[in-house]
Amino acid sequence: MSFRSVSSPFHHATHPIAGEFARLIVILSGLYLWHRLVRAVLSTVAGGGGPPAFSGVAITSLVFGGTTIGGVLLFTVAYTDYRNISLGLQLPSRGDLPLVGIAGVVPLIGVALTKLVGTVTGVQYNALLQYSVAADSSLLPVLKLTVISVLVGVPMFVIVCQILIQGSFGQAVDADRAIALTTFAAGFVLLSTTGGLTTVPDRGKLLGLLVFTLCLGVGPYLVDQFAPDRRPAVAYGPALLFIGFVVVSGVTAVDSFAGGLFIATHLAVLGVAAYSYDRTGSVLPPAVAYTTLELANTGTVYAFEAGLQSW
Repeated sequence: MSFRSVSSPFHHATHPIAGEFARLIVILSGLYLWHRLVRAVLSTVAGGGGPPAFSGVAITSLVFGGTTIGGVLLFTVAYTDYRNISLGLQLPSRGDLPLVGIAGVVPLIGVALTKLVGTVTGVQYNALLQYSVAADSSLLPVLKLTVISVLVGVPMFVIVCQILIQGSFGQAVDADRAIALTTFAAGFVLLSTTGGLTTVPDRGKLLGLLVFTLCLGVGPYLVDQFAPDRRPAVAYGPALLFIGFVVVSGVTAVDSFAGGLFIATHLAVLGVAAYSYDRTGSVLPPAVAYTTLELANTGTVYAFEAGLQSW
């Protein structure tokens, strides 16, 4: 009996998914390197010592974020044209408007519930978000930075999560599985137990994604060595064990009920963004979800926790 049977149903079932995860690793690694390159160049132009301050933090953030998005957008246009992936620039139909509303409501409910539980249990929201506002801060500077954060962060989330990740998975699996895989992949690489979502994964997350991809790809090549009734466990076992390890590690890293709700809220936003994007074919609903999440996060800290820093 051969070591690998190319006609194995497990091989055919997992091979396209593993291939998309491999592409995702390359894309996200490129994003990481581009982010580091832009930061290094702008820091050099500004004279070194971290992000440049041409005319203050707001201008610095806008220049840095705009340059990063510009490069990512150029790659995205070329990539989607090569793989025939829709950019989703059309508006939702009138019948899809309820999905737009749901995309905006889910973050509000999640943030409000997390803040409520945190208040009862003594966990400050700014500790979960890793973001604080001075007690004497006026609304205008906070609003300026929030607007810049939305202008930079929301397009990045939409491009990375919906167009690149979900669009790629949609080439290999059906819509429902693409939604699930997008939520899992985006949640793993872009979500932390503190601080919420980040537009660029770190090296540890990229390495973890590589390990998962290897686990997903190696199982089907071993199934012929086992009895038929054990082949599903062998084919999917390594990947499922990795997912179990990630889940257990994530749960143990959460030290409060409010922290668990914080993670669940951000995962729910990723999920509703993926679902609404699939059902409407438009990037507007996910953009609404990410924008509402950003505004709710910042607004909660400014309105209820100004002057506090709980970490």
